[in-house]
Amino acid sequence: MIKKNIEVIVLVYKSIKYLDHIYSQLKEIIVDRWEVNVRIVANDAISDVIKKLNMLDINKTIYFDQYPNAYYLERVYRCLNFAGQTSLYDNICFVNSDMVFGDKWLDNLLKYHNGRNIPCSRLVESGKLQSGLYGISKNFGRHPDEIDYNGWTNYVQVIKKDKIENGGLYMPCVFETKTFVNSGMYPEGNLVVNGKIISGDHYFFYNILKNMRHITVFDSIVYHIQEGEMDDLC
Repeated sequence: MIKKNIEVIVLVYKSIKYLDHIYSQLKEIIVDRWEVNVRIVANDAISDVIKKLNMLDINKTIYFDQYPNAYYLERVYRCLNFAGQTSLYDNICFVNSDMVFGDKWLDNLLKYHNGRNIPCSRLVESGKLQSGLYGISKNFGRHPDEIDYNGWTNYVQVIKKDKIENGGLYMPCVFETKTFVNSGMYPEGNLVVNGKIISGDHYFFYNILKNMRHITVFDSIVYHIQEGEMDDLC
């Protein structure tokens, strides 16, 4: 039987510590009946990060934005779009470099990946910033050197539930690659709609992919340090 396939994609740019962290988190993902590839994309990365990335046994892409002086959020969305466009896999999952993943996080997202949903993980966030819908603020460390892995692993078992709810946060998220690319992909930055600032991912989920259902999967639990690489002094 031919396996379904998916590519997990993460961006890095300036921190070797976060590169090492996300590599250790993602280097071995096994999902029953799925072929899983992981790709790290260096997004306008500093030379030391590129050098270290090239030493790692993982799929990688070096990307340089055509407008390197543009606002960073624009460059992030452009890089995500580039990564989606260049994926050789039928499905893609975007994650952040400052995340720690609970057990079966991807398996449980894929349970609800049917071409009609946009399944997203439930986030536990460090409290550096206010969390969003269904997010939980609880500090398990605000830097890779500080992560309380034992506490985190135990907490995942306490809060995970076999259910979904409408709406939520936006990453990790799973798309069919063709749906992502053919939709026109993420807007390049935040937008102003009716006088209000709307994030590019919110606009993408609710205005571009408006016929799909954004859901949060309550047994796909992921910890988010929040602004990890931005805050890292390197």
